[in-house]
Amino acid sequence: MKNKTNILNILRLPVDILGFLHKLIKDKLKFSISFRLSLNYLLVFLRAIILIGISILLVFALFKIHAVVSVNSNLLTGVLKDKQVGYTELKEFSEEYNVPVFVYDYNKKLLFASEQDVNVFEYKHTVGFKRTENEFYLILDKGSVINGYPVRVAFYSDIQREIADIILLSKITLIVLAVVTLFSAISIVFIGRGFFQPLKEMTKTVKDISAKNLNLRLNVSGSQDELKELALTFNEMMNRLEDHYNRQKQFVSDASHELRTPIAVIQGYTDMLDRWGKNDREVLQESIDAIKNEAENMRELIDKLLFLARHDKDNFVLQKEEFSLTELLQEIVKETTMIDSRHQISFVCDTEQTVFADRNRIKQAIRIFIDNAIKYTPTDKEIRIGLNEDQDYLVITVEDSGIGISKEELNHIFDRFYRAEQSRTKEKGGHGLGLAIAKIIVLGHGGKIRVRSKSEEGSEFTIFLPKTSSKTAEI
Repeated sequence: MKNKTNILNILRLPVDILGFLHKLIKDKLKFSISFRLSLNYLLVFLRAIILIGISILLVFALFKIHAVVSVNSNLLTGVLKDKQVGYTELKEFSEEYNVPVFVYDYNKKLLFASEQDVNVFEYKHTVGFKRTENEFYLILDKGSVINGYPVRVAFYSDIQREIADIILLSKITLIVLAVVTLFSAISIVFIGRGFFQPLKEMTKTVKDISAKNLNLRLNVSGSQDELKELALTFNEMMNRLEDHYNRQKQFVSDASHELRTPIAVIQGYTDMLDRWGKNDREVLQESIDAIKNEAENMRELIDKLLFLARHDKDNFVLQKEEFSLTELLQEIVKETTMIDSRHQISFVCDTEQTVFADRNRIKQAIRIFIDNAIKYTPTDKEIRIGLNEDQDYLVITVEDSGIGISKEELNHIFDRFYRAEQSRTKEKGGHGLGLAIAKIIVLGHGGKIRVRSKSEEGSEFTIFLPKTSSKTAEI
C-alpha cells in the first residue's frame, strides 16, 4: 500500500509541477508588467523564427524536389517528342533511369506498365504523391500520343533521398531554433529587467516620499526616453505639491500666530474683569473697548482667511456686471476723505470709463491699495489716484508720498502675512493679507499689477484691468 502511494506521488509530481508553473505564470502576467512584456517579446520572436524556419524548409524542399522532377521530366519529354515513340522506348527509359512509367487512356484504363507490381501504383491526375515500403514518389503525368492514340503518361520520380535531406535539415533547424530561443529568452529577461530598473528606482523613491521629505525627486540623469518625460512631469507635480504644502503650512502657522494675540488680549481683559472689573467702571469700560477692538480685528482677519480659503479651493466666483469705473473711484475717494482727514487725496480722470467686472471686488481691491497708501504716508502728504487708458486696459494708479519699499521687499509684498518694515508696521496694524487679496482679485479679472517704489520717496501701484471679459470667471 505504501509503495502504491509512493508511485502515485511520483506520477502526480509532473502534474503538480505543471500546475505550479501555470499558476506562477498566471500571477506574473497579472501583476508583473516586465514579465508580461518579456513574454510578449519572446512570443513575437518565436513566431518570427518559426516562420523563418518553415520558410527555409519549404524553399529547400521545393528546390530539391523541383530539381529531381525537372531532370526526369525533361528526359521523358525528350522521349515523347519522338513521333515514332512506342512502349519499347518507354520501357528502355524506365529501366535506364529507374523511373516507373505507366500509360493510361483518358478513361483511366492502364495500357502500359514498366513495373510488374502495378497494384502498388495508382493513377494520379497531373500531380500526386505515392509511398511504397522503401520509396517515396512524386507523380507527374503528361499528355502524349503513342502509336497514334492519345494517352496520359504518368511517371514516378523517387524523392526518398530528397525527403531524407529535408528531414535532416528540419532536425538541424529545430535544434538551432531551440538553442537560439533559449538564449533569446535569457537575453529578453535580462533586457526586460534592465529596462524596468528605472521604474523600480522611481517606485522606491515615490515610496520614500512623505510629509517629512517632500524634497525628494526622481532621478532623470542619463535618460532620454519617455521615462525621462514621466519623471520630469512627476517632479514638476511634486514641486507644486511641495510649494502648496509649504504655503499651507506657513498659512496655518501665520494664521495661528495672528489669532493668538487677539485671543490672548481678550482672555487677559476677561480675567481682569473677573477679578476686579465688576465694580470699577473705568476698568470695565477699558476692557469692553479692548475686547470689542480685538473682536473686530479677529472678524476682519477671519473674513480675509475665508476669502483666501475659497480662492485656494477654486470655488470663488466673480459676479461681473458693466459699471462706471470712474464713478466707483469717485465714490471710494469720497468715502476715504470722510474717514481720513489727515492726508490730501486727489483724483484725476479725463474721461468716463466703464468696465465689465465684479464691482464689489474691484472696490475691495482699490480700497486695499488706498488703505495701504494711507498707512505708510505721513500726515498732510498727498495721495494721488488716477484713471486712464492703455490700449486694451483701463489703468488705475494709486501713488503715495510715503516711506517707500526697498528692492528686497518688493518681491514679497504680495505674499500672505508679509509685512514690510516689520519694526514700523506693528503700530500700523493689519495682518499682511490685504495685498495678497487684492492681487487675487485683479488677476481673477485677467488684469495685472505693476509696482514702482523708492525708499523715502513713495510708491506707485498700477492696476491694469481689461476693458472686456467674460460675464463669470472663477479664480
